Amino acid sequence: MNKLLIILMMTVLSLTALAEDKHFDRNQLPQLNQEILDSSDYAYEKVTIPTKDIIPVQTQRVRGFRVQEKAWLLNDEYGPLIVDQDNYLIDGHHRLDGIKQLQIKNVRVLRVNASIEEITEAFSEYQDNTPTYEPVTSGPDQTDLIPITQ
Repeated sequence: MNKLLIILMMTVLSLTALAEDKHFDRNQLPQLNQEILDSSDYAYEKVTIPTKDIIPVQTQRVRGFRVQEKAWLLNDEYGPLIVDQDNYLIDGHHRLDGIKQLQIKNVRVLRVNASIEEITEAFSEYQDNTPTYEPVTSGPDQTDLIPITQ
């Protein structure tokens, strides 16, 4: 009986460790697109997935990015978000903010067949050191949003 209890406890602890949230600073994540992925050895698939399934990993934002991104979203002209094999978001956090605000239910993504850690290391040359800010609230700063009119 004690062995069963120990095995059960180890299993629960292992699952808890696997479910840990991941966090990256913006300058640690590569800024990727389909052209960059096409020129790499990494396989990916173009799919549409529920917005709720995407797992953001960065909280930092670049001022002004969302104004332009929101216009692209309203016109359905945005590039697909880049996610890893487990739907951790690698590139597209600003777009995801707008997608959520617009309550878009499904989003186009390029899902790379690798973990976010592997992708971050393999594409480190595409990291960007643009100055960022950390929103004070739990969500991104609302001052750089354009109003949504319908």
